[in-house]
Amino acid sequence: MPLESREYQNFIIQEIAKKIELNQSVILELDCGMGKRVLVYRLLVEIFKEQKVVVFLQTHSSLEETSSYLEKEYGGIEGLATIKSGSNSKYRKYIIENNRVILTLPIVFSNTLKKFPQLAREFNIVIINEVDQIIKRISQHRVLCVPWNTLIQQMSETHFIGMSGTLRDEHIILDENQLHLRNELKTLIEFIPNSSVISIEDFLDTDLENYIKNTEVHIHPIIDDKTAEIIQMLTTRIEEVKEEIIQEVSETSPKDLYQLKKNFFNILPMLSIDTELIEKLNRLLLLRKYVYSMPASTYYNYLIRYGFSRDDLSNLPKNSGKELEALKIAKQHQKTTILCSFLSTVSSLSELIEKEGFAIFQVTGRTKNKNEIIQNFKDFDDRAALILSPIGERDLDIPQTDMIIVFDLVNSPKTVYQKFKRSRGGKVVLLFYDDTPERQKVKRVVSEIAIRYPWSTIFYSDK
Repeated sequence: MPLESREYQNFIIQEIAKKIELNQSVILELDCGMGKRVLVYRLLVEIFKEQKVVVFLQTHSSLEETSSYLEKEYGGIEGLATIKSGSNSKYRKYIIENNRVILTLPIVFSNTLKKFPQLAREFNIVIINEVDQIIKRISQHRVLCVPWNTLIQQMSETHFIGMSGTLRDEHIILDENQLHLRNELKTLIEFIPNSSVISIEDFLDTDLENYIKNTEVHIHPIIDDKTAEIIQMLTTRIEEVKEEIIQEVSETSPKDLYQLKKNFFNILPMLSIDTELIEKLNRLLLLRKYVYSMPASTYYNYLIRYGFSRDDLSNLPKNSGKELEALKIAKQHQKTTILCSFLSTVSSLSELIEKEGFAIFQVTGRTKNKNEIIQNFKDFDDRAALILSPIGERDLDIPQTDMIIVFDLVNSPKTVYQKFKRSRGGKVVLLFYDDTPERQKVKRVVSEIAIRYPWSTIFYSDK
């Protein structure tokens, strides 16, 4: 099958070639749907056809899919081999020495280098898929994830090409003096030797707009008085514990009080606070997240264990407002995808929607045949719902879905943005409980997404 000629991809290929010629490594920002695999293929058969290359994937599923793609599409690649976990180290050494292009996971390759460190010198080019994942999001002293803290040093004589969907997030470093909020792109430039950046802004004026489909995101409030009452009870207790912590700091470490009040949750890990207070706060925050994210059938057991009275919990709903709204939206579409944070929510929604005559396709971290299930959903020609946990939704493209429902929100703008882009355009509904702190959380995350990723997402506020 011939490759479609896209101006922006040609631009990227040419820029990478120029930078490598200048003895530079490259960090490439390439958003969802822009064709990272096509670019990898073209780099391997056009620019680096005489070079020895190792391509790092971050997950087993991504390794399998990329291997299948490169072997079967466009005639394949001569001298391509895949190294997986579980294979004998001597066999891995043989494969590396006798093939031009190696696909593997970082930890598998690192373990091989521990036994055969000379193999690092075999390679001219290192391609890292999802390069942002080499950074620890919250860390103390060490910035890079294992094994990248040593792997980059071992391969310092090669040229790196790191690709990521977006490189506009932050990560947190704690040291003995203070908390640092660092930009992930600046961190990558610091740790990948002699690196240069190609960002989306560099090729926005090419034919990119012909291939980027706008995603229509509806910010959808849920009126659920019973669930909102529980959330407000938890919020009141959270604020009481926060005040206890602030009072303790005012007495034991007054110099830290201003920063704590200004940026409570980022400063808190650095302070010496009564362990019982911290545990109490963390339990309450987790309970509130459960109520935001889980089915109503789970509320009682979690809340009663924490110390809520039966009177407090006498008026719990059978199904939460989010569950009922997700069902209502699904009934308005042929194919719906729902992204959830917890397995109990996947199960509850599956049961609720299946009763309405939908075919249900579930994918979680426990799913063995993820690709087969997702393909069956794509091929299904009647009403269907694909319901996924966070692990299940990784490396997922589902343009065949009519609607994506984001059941609950996480704090990372990048993660939420990637959820929005799973359908490569189309419609998304983001659910939140009105008249609760979840409204402020949604407002903050959505505002950051609109600023960081303005090229393909349009937001609507549902009233």
